[in-house]
Amino acid sequence: MGRVRRFLAIIGVAVIGVIAGVAAWFAPSLPTGIAQDAARPNLQPLISRGYTDAPSGTFTVAGDPAGGATLIELRIKDGQTVKEGDIIGVLSEYPRADIAVRTSEASLEKLMQVRETMTKGARITELGMAEDNIAQTIERNRLKALELQRSGKPPDQKEIELSLAEQNLERQKTNLVLQKQVLASDLAINAIDIANAKAVLDRALTNREAALVRSPIDGVVVQVFTRQGERVNHLGVAKIVDMSKLRVVAEVDELHLDRLVPGARVEITFRGSPTVYTGKVVRSPISVTRVKRSKADLGVGSVHQVEAEIEFDDPSKIPQMLERETRVVFL
Repeated sequence: MGRVRRFLAIIGVAVIGVIAGVAAWFAPSLPTGIAQDAARPNLQPLISRGYTDAPSGTFTVAGDPAGGATLIELRIKDGQTVKEGDIIGVLSEYPRADIAVRTSEASLEKLMQVRETMTKGARITELGMAEDNIAQTIERNRLKALELQRSGKPPDQKEIELSLAEQNLERQKTNLVLQKQVLASDLAINAIDIANAKAVLDRALTNREAALVRSPIDGVVVQVFTRQGERVNHLGVAKIVDMSKLRVVAEVDELHLDRLVPGARVEITFRGSPTVYTGKVVRSPISVTRVKRSKADLGVGSVHQVEAEIEFDDPSKIPQMLERETRVVFL
C-alpha cells in the first residue's frame, strides 16, 4: 500500500512538471500573439452614429443695427422657403428712412427737370433766336454798306452809319457770348447740385436698406428668433439653411482616425428607414469634441470622440431634415 502511494506521488509530481514546462514554453509567445492580433488591420466595417447638419449652409440673419432695434414687420414663418435677397423682416428705422428716400428722390427729380429746361427749354430757344438775329444783322449791314456806297451822303456820315451798324452787331455777339457763359455756369452749378442730391439719395437708400432684413441665400427658414413687435435679441431674426449642403456629422472613437480620411466611402441609413444612401468623408476630424466613458471597458476608462463630416453622393434624394439621427458604416 505504501509503495502505491509513493508511485502515485511520483506520477503527480511528473505531471505537474510537464504542465509547468508546457506553460513556460508557451508563455513568452502569448503577448506577442496578442500584440500581433491587435496590430492587424481591422477589416470589419466601422459603424457609427451621426446626425444631419449643414455647417457650410447655415446662416443666422441678424439685420443691421443701424436699421433699428425693433422688428416692426416679419414676413416669414418656420419652414418657409426663401430666395436670396427676399425681404424677411423690416426694422423700426424703416419709416423714417423711407421718408428720407422719397424726399431725396423728389429733390433730385426737381433738379433734373431744371437741367432739362436749361438744355432744351426757353433758354436754348433764346440763344437760337439771338444767333439768328446776329445772322440777320450781318446781312442788313452788308446791304446798308452797298446802299451807302451808291448814296450821295457825305463820306463822314456814311462812315458814322457803318460804324454804328458794326457796334450794334458787336453788342449782339457780346450778349450771345454772355448768355452762353451764364448758361454754362448754371449747368455746372446744376451738375454739382445733382451730384450732391444723388449722394444724399444714396445715403438715404443705404439707410433704408439697413432697415430691411434680407435672406443671404436660397434656403429654408428653420428657426425664427424674433417675432413682430419684439426687440432683436443677440440670436438675430432667423436661421436659414441651404438644404443642398446637408451633411452627416458622424461621431467616432479617436482610435479610428486612420479610417476617417477624405474620400473614404460610407453608407448611411436614417433612423426608422431601411433605405441606404452612399457618400464619402469630406472633412477629417481636427479636434476632440467630447469625452465620455467607454462602454467597452465598463466605464473604467475614457474615450475621446471625434466628428467626421460626410457628403451624400446625391443630396437631392435625401430627406431634407436637420438633426436627424443616422447610422453610418465606414467601408
